[in-house]
Amino acid sequence: MSEQIQVEPESPNPRVRIRCGGDLRVEGWEQALIEATGEGSQPVATSGPEQLEIEAESSLVVRLPLMSEVVESAAGGQVNISDLRGSVELEQAGGDLLVENAGSVRIESAAGRVNLTNVAGGVELTKRAHGDLIAEQIGGGISIAEVAGRLTLQNVSDVRVKRARTDVDVLNAGGNVVVDRAEGAVEFINVDGAAAVGKTMGRVSLREVRGKVACDQVNGPLHLEEVGEVAVSRVRGDLTAESVRGALACKEANGRATLRKVGGSVSFGGVGGDLVVEGCGGSLSAKCGGSVELATIRGNVNVTAGGDFRCSLAEDEGGSFKAVCGGGLTVEGGSTMVARGPGVHAFRAGAGKSSYSLIAGGSVHLESAGLLRGLGEEEGVRGARHAARAQRRASRSLGKTLRRTLRAAGKRAAEGDWEDVRSWSFSFDTDAASSGAAVREEEPMTDFEDIDVDVNVEVDVGSGADVEPVSEEERLTVLRMLSEGKITAAEAEELLDALGRRAP
Repeated sequence: MSEQIQVEPESPNPRVRIRCGGDLRVEGWEQALIEATGEGSQPVATSGPEQLEIEAESSLVVRLPLMSEVVESAAGGQVNISDLRGSVELEQAGGDLLVENAGSVRIESAAGRVNLTNVAGGVELTKRAHGDLIAEQIGGGISIAEVAGRLTLQNVSDVRVKRARTDVDVLNAGGNVVVDRAEGAVEFINVDGAAAVGKTMGRVSLREVRGKVACDQVNGPLHLEEVGEVAVSRVRGDLTAESVRGALACKEANGRATLRKVGGSVSFGGVGGDLVVEGCGGSLSAKCGGSVELATIRGNVNVTAGGDFRCSLAEDEGGSFKAVCGGGLTVEGGSTMVARGPGVHAFRAGAGKSSYSLIAGGSVHLESAGLLRGLGEEEGVRGARHAARAQRRASRSLGKTLRRTLRAAGKRAAEGDWEDVRSWSFSFDTDAASSGAAVREEEPMTDFEDIDVDVNVEVDVGSGADVEPVSEEERLTVLRMLSEGKITAAEAEELLDALGRRAP
């Protein structure tokens, strides 16, 4: 049996506080009256100085004028609110929550599923939604503290999510979108502003982002497509990017990295797997544990690869090359092909003006449509191979001074003023005044394994570079190793050759 009361409010936009023990349904209507119907018990209405209070022990249906504001509403069961142009503030919903056609929505907590549709203003969740949260057609900003279920946002403005326990999907956002932490997958599609993702446990896919993109720690694969400038701190899986309008910088990627059509420069502090770059509008700097494949790079190239290196050059590309090869060198142009063995090689290829500094633990293969000039003879390569072998045998016995000199010699041979990208500072900031920047959590992280290709020798590559003479301390160190039987006479001679000149 239902019990009903009617109250005439003093204002056309009254503030109403509602509490009930069961389900709650609130509807806006054209009349100026407030009507409350209780299921099994009569509602009680109390007028206060600032608001009207309605309470019932059972389920409750309330009809309010369209401009009413619902504040501090609590229900033991489901809550359904519709057709109110004022604000809606909900303290607690014991079951599912549905809000449709409202001015703005503020929720403290909801025990069930939350569904928000057609909200003219903003949406704020201050504590937690224990189920899924779906929000569509939201005119103002969205701020969410924590969602235990799946988060789905469609046709929204600015978004800020502090924590999502599972997946996050955002489709059609008119402003910035920031997710500090997600324990599932994250997907953004069609974002007018910037996009930022803090720490995620699953995959991340960001597509059609017109502003900047920033990712802090992605513990799965990362996919970027049609985005602005990109800054990434750490990716545990593969990284793929296509149609990046600006530069792309990634500090660490544990898997394979594949980039296509990057408008600006590309920087990688470390790539655990292979690296493929097809189309780069600026310079390229990378350290890679696997193989490297490059095509259509417009700027300078500075690459260290643990595996093979392959590069395809158009007729107007290329420039000066300094290549340190653990395997062989092959330069192919038209119907001709030139091959050299392991070692250090300096030459020019193509008509471009770029500078290529390459270190490869494997072979280096270039395909150039331009001319090849200045490649040294095999004899110098053979000397580099002998010196490298002798240096490896004696490395454990060398003193600090000699080891330091050998390293310096190797860098001089390869013009090795390599940029130490591990020292760069990563800024996780979208420059978004309305949404702010995602907060980096101070948690212990395992260090990324550095890639090390050890080619530390000085050789003559036909460039006419000056060679520093061997110091007396270095000469005595080598002779002492020879007298102690740690190296042979031939190896001592090769070491002194690598350091600058033979002993008298």
